[in-house]
Amino acid sequence: MDSIQYLLSIETRGIKLGIQRTRELMAACDNPQSGLPVIQVAGTNGKGSVSAIISNILINAGYKTGLFTSPHLVNVNERIRINGVPISNKEIDLFIKSYKTDIEKYEATFFETITALAFYYFKKEDVDIAIMETGLGGRLDSVSICEPLATIITPISYDHMEILGETLTEIAFEKAGAIKKDVVCISAKQNSAATKVLTEKADKVKAPIHFLNGESLPNYDINIPGVTQRENALLAVSALSHINGFIIPEEAVVKGLQTVQWFGRNHILRKNPLVIFDVAHNLESLRCFLEYYDSLKIYGDSVLVIALQARKRIQPIIPRLQSVFQYIICTETNGRNPMAVETLMAHFVDSPNADIIQNPENAIRSGLERLSPTGGMAIVGTHCLGPAVSAIFKLSFDRF
Repeated sequence: MDSIQYLLSIETRGIKLGIQRTRELMAACDNPQSGLPVIQVAGTNGKGSVSAIISNILINAGYKTGLFTSPHLVNVNERIRINGVPISNKEIDLFIKSYKTDIEKYEATFFETITALAFYYFKKEDVDIAIMETGLGGRLDSVSICEPLATIITPISYDHMEILGETLTEIAFEKAGAIKKDVVCISAKQNSAATKVLTEKADKVKAPIHFLNGESLPNYDINIPGVTQRENALLAVSALSHINGFIIPEEAVVKGLQTVQWFGRNHILRKNPLVIFDVAHNLESLRCFLEYYDSLKIYGDSVLVIALQARKRIQPIIPRLQSVFQYIICTETNGRNPMAVETLMAHFVDSPNADIIQNPENAIRSGLERLSPTGGMAIVGTHCLGPAVSAIFKLSFDRF
């Protein structure tokens, strides 16, 4: 079994919250996170976009920049990048061969192992700074083992409730666990319940906390479209203004925003007629996507190709999806925990033109056949649609 197949095989261990296994694995790797300059990004929606924007600005300012994000669209390598270039298979092989015994000894999960690999690789390659996206929550997430220069909290909303809690207060408590003693925290504007939890945690650990409340981004051009992405860019730029020891000229900010790429976020695959790919997978991200889709003023009929992961709760937005999209195709991806296509289809019983097409590539092709010259098509719901999108549209998500 090669190293990438090995990594994917341990994904069957599932999610295990807690950082003790991470501590043990990091110690076996000589604690590469220790002394590494890091910005940790936590929250619910927009973590990847904010991380990618910060990374691209720092690259344009001349810094060797590591970027760790999750999940990937096609290849595991996408999760770990330096200056936009994914980690090589050779480097993954080297790490797995060196530490496989420890991975097995501590029964490390896929995410714990890939996080350790990211820290190890960034330390080995002597990056100037690493942007580390938190996987799930914050209090018990592997990334929280780092010693960050700053913590960023993106908007907190409902997702992974079966793990993080049923209320916004419970979810915010888990996210707030990323806040560290004496480390500045920059937060997006939050719901009042989340604001209270984050403020209490920051006060408890004596971390300065700054909330964005009503600020607006200067008239910068941003290469990722949509109002929400402007908010993500504002959070990224604001966070960088609180980082000491890094010189970031205005022109690096301007160019970083103009050239940033982040696949699968309001990602236009084809124009005339429009085909767009977005990995929106919870209520708030779907709401933001629909807001952007509405802004495109599509006159003809719209087609939706949708797949979800199991346990996603999107019932409140179903009527809105049915009103925007005249044709709905439910499909099912590969991956660890897909929602069964029959379960997904049950959401759309009121839609007269809803179909099941099990195979994602066939679903997308069928959608394209239904697309009129003045219409639009959206492919949404999960990162696991990445392989089908890549195959049909001949796209690589490897290089920024």
